[in-house]
Amino acid sequence: MKKLCLFSLLCLPFLLLNLQAQSNIYSQSINQPALNLRGGAITLGSVNATFPSDGYVVVHFDGECYASVGDLIVVAASNNGDWQSNDGNISIETSKAGFGRPFSHTRVYPVTAGAHTYAAVAQNYVETDGNGIASIYGTLTVEYFPEGGTSTVKASGFIFNGNVTNTTVVGQQTIHANAAGKMLVRFDGFITSDPGDRIVLAASNTMNWSFNDGNVAVEAVNEGDVDENSFSHTRVYNVPSAGDYTYYALAQQYGEAGGNGNIWAYGNLLVEFYPTTGPEKILSSGFTLPTIDLNGNSTTLTSLSLTAPEAGKVMVTLDGYLTANEGYDIVLAASNNGDWTAADGNITLQALDNDQNRYSFSHTRVYTINAGVNTFYGVGQIFGGSGSETADLFGQLTVKYFPASATATNEITATKNTFDLYPNPAKDEIHLSFKNSGDPVKDIQLLDLNGHTLKEFRDNGKEEMNIDISTFPVNVYWVKVGESVKRVVKM
Repeated sequence: MKKLCLFSLLCLPFLLLNLQAQSNIYSQSINQPALNLRGGAITLGSVNATFPSDGYVVVHFDGECYASVGDLIVVAASNNGDWQSNDGNISIETSKAGFGRPFSHTRVYPVTAGAHTYAAVAQNYVETDGNGIASIYGTLTVEYFPEGGTSTVKASGFIFNGNVTNTTVVGQQTIHANAAGKMLVRFDGFITSDPGDRIVLAASNTMNWSFNDGNVAVEAVNEGDVDENSFSHTRVYNVPSAGDYTYYALAQQYGEAGGNGNIWAYGNLLVEFYPTTGPEKILSSGFTLPTIDLNGNSTTLTSLSLTAPEAGKVMVTLDGYLTANEGYDIVLAASNNGDWTAADGNITLQALDNDQNRYSFSHTRVYTINAGVNTFYGVGQIFGGSGSETADLFGQLTVKYFPASATATNEITATKNTFDLYPNPAKDEIHLSFKNSGDPVKDIQLLDLNGHTLKEFRDNGKEEMNIDISTFPVNVYWVKVGESVKRVVKM
Protein backbone atom coordinates (compact mmCIF):
# COMPACT_ATOMS: atom_id res chain seq x y z
CA MET A 1 0.00 0.00 0.00
CA LYS A 2 1.44 3.36 -0.98
CA LYS A 3 0.93 6.06 1.64
CA LEU A 4 0.77 9.64 0.37
CA CYS A 5 1.59 12.76 2.39
CA LEU A 6 -0.01 15.99 1.15
CA PHE A 7 -1.23 19.42 2.16
CA SER A 8 -4.63 21.06 1.85
CA LEU A 9 -4.97 22.21 -1.77
CA LEU A 10 -7.10 24.67 -3.64
CA CYS A 11 -7.40 24.88 -7.43
CA LEU A 12 -4.05 24.52 -9.13
CA PRO A 13 -2.96 27.53 -11.19
CA PHE A 14 -1.06 25.74 -13.91
CA LEU A 15 -3.96 23.33 -14.55
CA LEU A 16 -6.49 26.03 -15.29
CA LEU A 17 -5.67 26.08 -18.99
CA ASN A 18 -7.26 22.64 -19.24
CA LEU A 19 -10.16 23.28 -16.87
CA GLN A 20 -13.37 25.26 -16.86
CA ALA A 21 -13.05 27.11 -13.56
CA GLN A 22 -16.13 28.76 -12.10
CA SER A 23 -16.85 31.68 -9.85
CA ASN A 24 -17.11 31.32 -6.09
CA ILE A 25 -18.68 33.32 -3.24
CA TYR A 26 -17.50 34.41 0.21
CA SER A 27 -19.57 36.40 2.68
CA GLN A 28 -19.64 38.05 6.10
CA SER A 29 -22.74 39.24 7.95
CA ILE A 30 -22.39 42.71 9.43
CA ASN A 31 -24.13 43.44 12.73
CA GLN A 32 -22.62 46.53 14.37
CA PRO A 33 -24.92 48.39 16.77
CA ALA A 34 -23.99 51.71 18.40
CA LEU A 35 -20.52 52.00 16.89
CA ASN A 36 -18.42 55.14 17.30
CA LEU A 37 -17.32 56.12 13.78
CA ARG A 38 -15.28 59.20 14.63
CA GLY A 39 -11.65 59.21 13.51
CA GLY A 40 -10.39 57.02 10.72
CA ALA A 41 -12.19 54.32 8.77
CA ILE A 42 -13.56 51.54 10.99
CA THR A 43 -13.66 47.94 9.75
CA LEU A 44 -17.15 46.51 10.26
CA GLY A 45 -16.30 43.04 9.01
CA SER A 46 -13.96 41.35 6.57
CA VAL A 47 -13.56 38.36 4.25
CA ASN A 48 -10.27 36.49 3.82
CA ALA A 49 -10.00 34.47 0.63
CA THR A 50 -7.27 32.61 -1.24
CA PHE A 51 -7.65 32.58 -5.01
CA PRO A 52 -6.04 29.86 -7.14
CA SER A 53 -5.38 32.10 -10.15
CA ASP A 54 -5.57 35.66 -11.41
CA GLY A 55 -9.00 37.08 -12.06
CA TYR A 56 -11.50 39.59 -10.72
CA VAL A 57 -13.59 39.98 -7.59
CA VAL A 58 -16.91 41.72 -7.13
CA VAL A 59 -17.08 43.17 -3.61
CA HIS A 60 -20.57 44.20 -2.57
CA PHE A 61 -21.78 45.68 0.72
CA ASP A 62 -25.45 46.44 1.25
CA GLY A 63 -27.85 46.85 4.14
CA GLU A 64 -29.01 49.67 6.39
CA CYS A 65 -27.46 52.40 8.53
CA TYR A 66 -28.98 54.22 11.53
CA ALA A 67 -27.08 57.42 12.18
CA SER A 68 -27.28 60.54 14.30
CA VAL A 69 -28.93 63.60 12.75
CA GLY A 70 -26.22 65.98 11.57
CA ASP A 71 -23.65 63.28 10.77
CA LEU A 72 -22.56 62.15 7.34
CA ILE A 73 -21.65 58.46 7.38
CA VAL A 74 -19.36 57.06 4.71
CA VAL A 75 -19.85 53.33 4.02
CA ALA A 76 -17.80 51.30 1.54
CA ALA A 77 -16.85 47.90 0.19
CA SER A 78 -13.05 48.00 0.23
CA ASN A 79 -9.93 46.09 -0.76
CA ASN A 80 -7.66 47.88 1.72
CA GLY A 81 -9.69 48.65 4.86
CA ASP A 82 -10.23 52.26 3.81
CA TRP A 83 -12.44 54.11 1.35
CA GLN A 84 -12.00 56.46 -1.58
CA SER A 85 -13.94 59.56 -2.54
CA ASN A 86 -16.66 59.56 -5.17
CA ASP A 87 -17.54 56.05 -6.49
CA GLY A 88 -15.36 54.51 -3.74
CA ASN A 89 -18.02 54.97 -1.05
CA ILE A 90 -21.67 55.61 -0.21
CA SER A 91 -22.64 58.70 1.79
CA ILE A 92 -25.54 58.44 4.22
CA GLU A 93 -27.43 61.17 6.05
CA THR A 94 -30.64 61.16 8.04
CA SER A 95 -32.99 64.01 8.92
CA LYS A 96 -34.90 62.20 11.67
CA ALA A 97 -33.62 60.17 14.59
CA GLY A 98 -34.36 56.45 14.41
CA PHE A 99 -34.80 56.38 10.63
CA GLY A 100 -32.77 53.72 8.86
CA ARG A 101 -31.14 54.58 5.54
CA PRO A 102 -30.57 51.75 3.03
CA PHE A 103 -27.35 51.54 1.04
CA SER A 104 -25.64 49.49 -1.66
CA HIS A 105 -22.00 49.75 -2.72
CA THR A 106 -20.13 47.66 -5.29
CA ARG A 107 -16.49 47.66 -6.37
CA VAL A 108 -14.73 45.35 -8.83
CA TYR A 109 -11.01 44.68 -8.38
CA PRO A 110 -8.45 42.68 -10.39
CA VAL A 111 -6.75 40.01 -8.27
CA THR A 112 -3.66 37.87 -8.45
CA ALA A 113 -3.38 34.29 -7.24
CA GLY A 114 -2.95 34.11 -3.48
CA ALA A 115 -4.49 35.44 -0.27
CA HIS A 116 -6.52 38.65 -0.19
CA THR A 117 -8.67 40.49 2.37
CA TYR A 118 -11.77 42.59 1.68
CA ALA A 119 -13.63 44.72 4.19
CA ALA A 120 -16.81 46.61 4.88
CA VAL A 121 -15.77 49.98 6.32
CA ALA A 122 -17.50 53.06 7.72
CA GLN A 123 -16.56 56.49 9.02
CA ASN A 124 -18.26 59.66 10.25
CA TYR A 125 -16.73 62.23 7.93
CA VAL A 126 -17.00 65.99 7.10
CA GLU A 127 -20.44 66.54 8.69
CA THR A 128 -20.12 65.82 12.41
CA ASP A 129 -22.93 67.74 14.09
CA GLY A 130 -24.33 64.54 15.61
CA ASN A 131 -22.74 62.21 18.15
CA GLY A 132 -20.76 60.05 15.70
CA ILE A 133 -22.62 56.91 16.76
CA ALA A 134 -24.20 54.70 14.09
CA SER A 135 -25.65 51.19 13.83
CA ILE A 136 -24.97 49.32 10.61
CA TYR A 137 -26.44 46.00 9.51
CA GLY A 138 -25.83 44.23 6.23
CA THR A 139 -23.86 41.67 4.24
CA LEU A 140 -20.40 41.86 2.71
CA THR A 141 -19.95 39.51 -0.25
CA VAL A 142 -16.90 38.71 -2.37
CA GLU A 143 -17.54 36.94 -5.67
CA TYR A 144 -14.51 35.54 -7.48
CA PHE A 145 -14.26 35.26 -11.28
CA PRO A 146 -11.10 33.39 -12.41
CA GLU A 147 -9.51 34.31 -15.70
CA GLY A 148 -10.58 31.84 -18.35
CA GLY A 149 -13.63 30.80 -16.33
CA THR A 150 -17.05 30.03 -17.73
CA SER A 151 -18.52 33.18 -16.16
CA THR A 152 -17.12 36.67 -16.71
CA VAL A 153 -17.54 40.12 -15.20
CA LYS A 154 -16.97 43.73 -16.27
CA ALA A 155 -17.75 46.93 -14.40
CA SER A 156 -17.46 50.70 -14.70
CA GLY A 157 -17.16 52.98 -11.71
CA PHE A 158 -18.04 56.54 -12.66
CA ILE A 159 -18.94 60.07 -11.61
CA PHE A 160 -21.63 61.97 -13.48
CA ASN A 161 -22.49 65.64 -13.04
CA GLY A 162 -25.23 67.08 -15.21
CA ASN A 163 -28.85 67.68 -16.03
CA VAL A 164 -31.18 64.70 -16.32
CA THR A 165 -34.40 66.42 -17.34
CA ASN A 166 -34.52 63.87 -20.15
CA THR A 167 -33.42 60.23 -19.99
CA THR A 168 -29.63 60.38 -19.75
CA VAL A 169 -26.97 57.69 -20.08
CA VAL A 170 -24.71 58.25 -17.07
CA GLY A 171 -22.58 55.14 -17.64
CA GLN A 172 -22.30 52.13 -19.93
CA GLN A 173 -20.45 48.83 -20.18
CA THR A 174 -19.84 46.39 -23.04
CA ILE A 175 -19.12 42.74 -22.31
CA HIS A 176 -18.42 39.75 -24.55
CA ALA A 177 -20.45 36.57 -24.12
CA ASN A 178 -18.81 33.41 -25.45
CA ALA A 179 -22.13 31.53 -25.60
CA ALA A 180 -25.82 31.91 -24.95
CA GLY A 181 -26.59 32.71 -21.33
CA LYS A 182 -27.77 35.33 -18.89
CA MET A 183 -26.51 38.79 -18.00
CA LEU A 184 -26.95 40.22 -14.52
CA VAL A 185 -26.77 44.03 -14.67
CA ARG A 186 -26.69 46.07 -11.45
CA PHE A 187 -26.48 49.84 -11.18
CA ASP A 188 -25.85 51.06 -7.63
CA GLY A 189 -24.18 53.89 -5.75
CA PHE A 190 -25.52 57.23 -4.52
CA ILE A 191 -26.67 60.54 -5.96
CA THR A 192 -27.03 64.11 -4.81
CA SER A 193 -30.14 65.76 -6.25
CA ASP A 194 -32.30 68.84 -5.87
CA PRO A 195 -35.24 68.80 -3.44
CA GLY A 196 -38.50 68.76 -5.33
CA ASP A 197 -37.16 66.38 -7.97
CA ARG A 198 -37.92 62.70 -8.19
CA ILE A 199 -34.96 60.99 -9.83
CA VAL A 200 -35.45 57.69 -11.64
CA LEU A 201 -32.41 55.40 -11.96
CA ALA A 202 -32.17 52.20 -13.97
CA ALA A 203 -29.91 49.44 -15.23
CA SER A 204 -31.03 48.75 -18.78
CA ASN A 205 -30.20 46.89 -21.99
CA THR A 206 -31.44 49.88 -24.00
CA MET A 207 -30.97 53.65 -23.70
CA ASN A 208 -34.34 53.86 -21.99
CA TRP A 209 -36.10 52.52 -18.92
CA SER A 210 -39.46 50.97 -18.15
CA PHE A 211 -41.88 51.55 -15.29
CA ASN A 212 -42.09 49.79 -11.94
CA ASP A 213 -39.49 46.99 -11.62
CA GLY A 214 -37.65 48.61 -14.55
CA ASN A 215 -36.32 51.45 -12.40
CA VAL A 216 -35.89 52.78 -8.88
CA ALA A 217 -36.84 56.26 -7.69
CA VAL A 218 -35.38 58.49 -4.96
CA GLU A 219 -35.99 62.00 -3.60
CA ALA A 220 -33.79 64.46 -1.71
CA VAL A 221 -35.12 65.75 1.61
CA ASN A 222 -33.75 69.29 1.81
CA GLU A 223 -31.32 71.64 0.08
CA GLY A 224 -27.62 71.20 0.82
CA ASP A 225 -28.00 68.88 3.80
CA VAL A 226 -29.98 65.65 3.46
CA ASP A 227 -29.87 65.57 -0.34
CA GLU A 228 -28.05 62.26 -0.88
CA ASN A 229 -29.62 58.88 -1.56
CA SER A 230 -28.13 55.45 -2.12
CA PHE A 231 -29.82 53.23 -4.70
CA SER A 232 -29.65 49.79 -6.28
CA HIS A 233 -31.32 48.49 -9.42
CA THR A 234 -30.82 45.01 -10.89
CA ARG A 235 -32.06 43.42 -14.10
CA VAL A 236 -31.32 39.99 -15.58
CA TYR A 237 -31.39 39.59 -19.35
CA ASN A 238 -31.20 36.54 -21.60
CA VAL A 239 -28.60 36.62 -24.37
CA PRO A 240 -29.33 34.26 -27.29
CA SER A 241 -25.82 33.72 -28.62
CA ALA A 242 -22.17 34.64 -28.37
CA GLY A 243 -21.32 38.27 -29.09
CA ASP A 244 -20.79 41.73 -27.61
CA TYR A 245 -23.57 43.26 -25.53
CA THR A 246 -23.83 46.80 -24.13
CA TYR A 247 -25.72 47.82 -21.01
CA TYR A 248 -26.51 51.25 -19.62
CA ALA A 249 -26.88 53.16 -16.37
CA LEU A 250 -29.69 55.67 -16.82
CA ALA A 251 -31.03 58.64 -14.84
CA GLN A 252 -33.99 60.98 -15.35
CA GLN A 253 -36.00 63.60 -13.48
CA TYR A 254 -39.51 62.19 -13.61
CA GLY A 255 -42.91 62.64 -11.97
CA GLU A 256 -41.91 65.44 -9.62
CA ALA A 257 -39.95 68.28 -11.20
CA GLY A 258 -39.86 71.00 -8.58
CA GLY A 259 -36.07 71.23 -8.66
CA ASN A 260 -33.51 72.06 -11.31
CA GLY A 261 -33.00 68.55 -12.70
CA ASN A 262 -29.29 68.50 -11.90
CA ILE A 263 -27.62 65.55 -10.15
CA TRP A 264 -24.23 64.27 -9.07
CA ALA A 265 -24.12 60.49 -9.46
CA TYR A 266 -21.39 58.28 -8.01
CA GLY A 267 -21.97 54.74 -9.06
CA ASN A 268 -20.95 51.40 -10.44
CA LEU A 269 -22.43 49.58 -13.43
CA LEU A 270 -21.79 45.87 -13.00
CA VAL A 271 -22.37 43.25 -15.71
CA GLU A 272 -21.93 39.54 -15.00
CA PHE A 273 -22.28 36.86 -17.69
CA TYR A 274 -23.36 33.29 -16.88
CA PRO A 275 -23.57 30.67 -19.65
CA THR A 276 -26.67 28.48 -19.79
CA THR A 277 -24.62 25.28 -20.09
CA GLY A 278 -24.53 23.07 -17.02
CA PRO A 279 -26.67 23.62 -13.92
CA GLU A 280 -28.70 26.82 -13.63
CA LYS A 281 -26.44 29.47 -12.09
CA ILE A 282 -28.77 32.46 -11.87
CA LEU A 283 -32.51 32.91 -11.35
CA SER A 284 -34.46 36.16 -11.16
CA SER A 285 -37.98 37.40 -10.65
CA GLY A 286 -39.10 40.99 -11.05
CA PHE A 287 -42.16 42.19 -9.14
CA THR A 288 -44.61 45.06 -9.48
CA LEU A 289 -46.82 45.30 -6.38
CA PRO A 290 -48.79 48.55 -6.06
CA THR A 291 -50.81 48.94 -2.83
CA ILE A 292 -49.81 45.55 -1.44
CA ASP A 293 -51.23 44.89 2.04
CA LEU A 294 -48.32 44.07 4.35
CA ASN A 295 -50.28 43.92 7.59
CA GLY A 296 -50.02 40.76 9.68
CA ASN A 297 -47.37 38.10 9.14
CA SER A 298 -44.49 38.21 6.70
CA THR A 299 -45.81 38.54 3.14
CA THR A 300 -44.13 36.96 0.12
CA LEU A 301 -43.39 39.52 -2.59
CA THR A 302 -41.99 36.89 -4.97
CA SER A 303 -40.16 33.58 -4.76
CA LEU A 304 -37.75 31.43 -6.77
CA SER A 305 -37.07 27.68 -6.61
CA LEU A 306 -33.64 26.33 -7.50
CA THR A 307 -32.99 22.65 -8.18
CA ALA A 308 -29.36 22.22 -7.11
CA PRO A 309 -27.52 19.17 -8.50
CA GLU A 310 -25.16 19.29 -5.52
CA ALA A 311 -24.65 21.11 -2.23
CA GLY A 312 -23.26 24.63 -2.37
CA LYS A 313 -24.05 28.24 -1.60
CA VAL A 314 -26.53 30.78 -2.91
CA MET A 315 -26.41 34.55 -2.88
CA VAL A 316 -29.94 35.99 -2.64
CA THR A 317 -30.48 39.71 -3.27
CA LEU A 318 -33.71 41.69 -3.01
CA ASP A 319 -33.51 45.21 -4.38
CA GLY A 320 -35.79 47.86 -5.82
CA TYR A 321 -37.77 50.72 -4.34
CA LEU A 322 -40.59 51.34 -1.89
CA THR A 323 -43.30 53.98 -1.71
CA ALA A 324 -45.23 54.10 1.57
CA ASN A 325 -47.29 56.48 3.65
CA GLU A 326 -45.97 57.96 6.85
CA GLY A 327 -46.36 56.04 10.09
CA TYR A 328 -45.44 52.40 9.69
CA ASP A 329 -42.12 50.58 9.71
CA ILE A 330 -41.80 48.44 6.57
CA VAL A 331 -39.56 45.39 6.92
CA LEU A 332 -38.02 43.96 3.73
CA ALA A 333 -35.75 40.93 3.40
CA ALA A 334 -34.21 38.33 1.14
CA SER A 335 -35.02 35.04 2.86
CA ASN A 336 -34.64 31.27 2.59
CA ASN A 337 -37.79 30.47 4.57
CA GLY A 338 -40.45 33.10 3.80
CA ASP A 339 -39.75 35.00 7.01
CA TRP A 340 -37.11 37.43 8.27
CA THR A 341 -34.81 37.80 11.25
CA ALA A 342 -33.64 40.85 13.14
CA ALA A 343 -30.57 43.00 12.40
CA ASP A 344 -28.69 41.86 9.28
CA GLY A 345 -31.62 39.57 8.37
CA ASN A 346 -33.76 42.49 7.19
CA ILE A 347 -33.90 46.20 6.52
CA THR A 348 -36.57 48.50 7.93
CA LEU A 349 -37.78 51.60 6.07
CA GLN A 350 -40.06 54.44 7.10
CA ALA A 351 -41.52 57.27 5.07
CA LEU A 352 -40.43 60.67 6.36
CA ASP A 353 -43.77 62.17 5.33
CA ASN A 354 -46.32 61.61 2.60
CA ASP A 355 -44.14 63.46 0.10
CA GLN A 356 -40.66 62.21 1.04
CA ASN A 357 -41.70 58.59 0.86
CA ARG A 358 -39.60 56.85 -1.81
CA TYR A 359 -36.54 54.76 -0.95
CA SER A 360 -34.38 52.43 -2.99
CA PHE A 361 -33.20 49.41 -1.02
CA SER A 362 -30.92 46.39 -1.30
CA HIS A 363 -30.74 43.37 0.98
CA THR A 364 -28.46 40.35 0.48
CA ARG A 365 -28.10 37.04 2.28
CA VAL A 366 -25.79 34.09 1.54
CA TYR A 367 -27.01 30.61 2.45
CA THR A 368 -25.51 27.13 2.42
CA ILE A 369 -27.81 24.68 0.64
CA ASN A 370 -28.14 20.95 0.03
CA ALA A 371 -28.71 19.22 -3.28
CA GLY A 372 -32.35 19.25 -4.38
CA VAL A 373 -35.08 21.86 -4.53
CA ASN A 374 -34.40 25.03 -2.51
CA THR A 375 -36.83 27.98 -2.45
CA PHE A 376 -35.97 31.62 -1.73
CA TYR A 377 -38.21 34.58 -1.06
CA GLY A 378 -38.47 38.31 -1.13
CA VAL A 379 -40.60 39.22 1.88
CA GLY A 380 -42.18 42.33 3.39
CA GLN A 381 -44.14 43.15 6.53
CA ILE A 382 -45.63 46.06 8.42
CA PHE A 383 -43.89 46.00 11.78
CA GLY A 384 -44.84 48.65 14.30
CA GLY A 385 -46.11 52.19 13.93
CA SER A 386 -49.43 53.46 12.65
CA GLY A 387 -50.72 54.63 9.30
CA SER A 388 -51.69 53.11 5.97
CA GLU A 389 -51.19 49.34 5.91
CA THR A 390 -50.26 49.22 2.25
CA ALA A 391 -47.14 50.04 0.29
CA ASP A 392 -45.99 50.12 -3.32
CA LEU A 393 -43.07 47.80 -3.99
CA PHE A 394 -41.17 47.36 -7.24
CA GLY A 395 -38.00 45.35 -7.63
CA GLN A 396 -36.12 42.16 -8.34
CA LEU A 397 -35.27 38.98 -6.45
CA THR A 398 -32.03 37.42 -7.73
CA VAL A 399 -30.57 34.04 -6.77
CA LYS A 400 -27.01 33.01 -7.74
CA TYR A 401 -25.96 29.41 -7.25
CA PHE A 402 -22.37 28.36 -6.45
CA PRO A 403 -21.87 24.57 -6.38
CA ALA A 404 -19.55 23.22 -3.71
CA SER A 405 -17.23 22.18 -6.53
CA ALA A 406 -17.33 25.67 -8.07
CA THR A 407 -13.61 26.22 -7.74
CA ALA A 408 -12.68 22.58 -7.77
CA THR A 409 -10.68 21.25 -10.69
CA ASN A 410 -13.23 18.60 -11.61
CA GLU A 411 -14.41 19.95 -14.95
CA ILE A 412 -11.79 18.29 -17.13
CA THR A 413 -11.14 18.34 -20.86
CA ALA A 414 -8.57 15.57 -21.13
CA THR A 415 -9.86 12.28 -22.56
CA LYS A 416 -7.05 9.91 -21.53
CA ASN A 417 -6.24 8.52 -18.10
CA THR A 418 -9.58 9.70 -16.65
CA PHE A 419 -10.72 7.98 -13.47
CA ASP A 420 -13.40 7.61 -10.85
CA LEU A 421 -12.68 8.30 -7.19
CA TYR A 422 -14.81 7.02 -4.30
CA PRO A 423 -16.02 7.15 -1.60
CA ASN A 424 -16.11 10.93 -1.45
CA PRO A 425 -16.11 12.15 1.30
CA ALA A 426 -13.79 9.44 2.59
CA LYS A 427 -12.49 8.59 6.05
CA ASP A 428 -9.62 6.08 5.78
CA GLU A 429 -9.19 5.06 2.16
CA ILE A 430 -10.04 6.23 -1.33
CA HIS A 431 -10.49 3.91 -4.29
CA LEU A 432 -9.37 4.83 -7.82
CA SER A 433 -10.94 3.16 -10.84
CA PHE A 434 -9.29 4.00 -14.16
CA LYS A 435 -11.59 4.48 -17.16
CA ASN A 436 -8.91 3.80 -19.77
CA SER A 437 -7.39 0.63 -18.38
CA GLY A 438 -5.68 -0.10 -21.70
CA ASP A 439 -3.28 2.80 -21.18
CA PRO A 440 -0.02 1.15 -20.10
CA VAL A 441 1.19 3.93 -17.82
CA LYS A 442 -0.75 6.10 -15.42
CA ASP A 443 1.11 9.02 -13.81
CA ILE A 444 -0.39 9.72 -10.39
CA GLN A 445 0.63 12.90 -8.56
CA LEU A 446 -0.06 14.87 -5.40
CA LEU A 447 0.56 18.61 -5.71
CA ASP A 448 0.82 21.56 -3.34
CA LEU A 449 -0.85 24.97 -3.65
CA ASN A 450 1.84 26.26 -6.02
CA GLY A 451 1.74 23.19 -8.27
CA HIS A 452 4.84 21.56 -6.78
CA THR A 453 4.82 17.78 -6.79
CA LEU A 454 4.72 16.27 -3.30
CA LYS A 455 4.50 12.63 -4.36
CA GLU A 456 4.60 10.95 -7.75
CA PHE A 457 4.49 7.34 -8.90
CA ARG A 458 3.48 5.25 -11.90
CA ASP A 459 1.13 2.33 -11.97
CA ASN A 460 1.56 0.07 -15.01
CA GLY A 461 -1.68 -1.20 -16.47
CA LYS A 462 -3.78 -1.67 -13.34
CA GLU A 463 -7.51 -1.02 -13.51
CA GLU A 464 -7.92 -0.05 -9.86
CA MET A 465 -5.94 1.00 -6.82
CA ASN A 466 -6.51 2.15 -3.24
CA ILE A 467 -4.87 5.07 -1.41
CA ASP A 468 -4.66 5.13 2.36
CA ILE A 469 -5.63 8.57 3.75
CA SER A 470 -6.23 7.51 7.35
CA THR A 471 -3.31 9.56 8.68
CA PHE A 472 -4.28 12.75 6.89
CA PRO A 473 -6.11 15.56 8.74
CA VAL A 474 -9.69 16.43 7.88
CA ASN A 475 -9.54 18.68 4.83
CA VAL A 476 -9.87 18.91 1.05
CA TYR A 477 -7.27 17.16 -1.14
CA TRP A 478 -6.59 16.59 -4.84
CA VAL A 479 -5.62 13.55 -6.86
CA LYS A 480 -4.16 14.02 -10.37
CA VAL A 481 -4.00 11.19 -12.90
CA GLY A 482 -2.51 12.24 -16.23
CA GLU A 483 -4.26 15.52 -17.04
CA SER A 484 -7.33 14.73 -14.94
CA VAL A 485 -7.76 16.21 -11.47
CA LYS A 486 -10.41 15.42 -8.89
CA ARG A 487 -11.17 16.60 -5.41
CA VAL A 488 -11.55 14.37 -2.40
CA VAL A 489 -12.82 15.42 1.01
CA LYS A 490 -11.26 13.72 4.06
CA MET A 491 -13.78 13.38 6.88
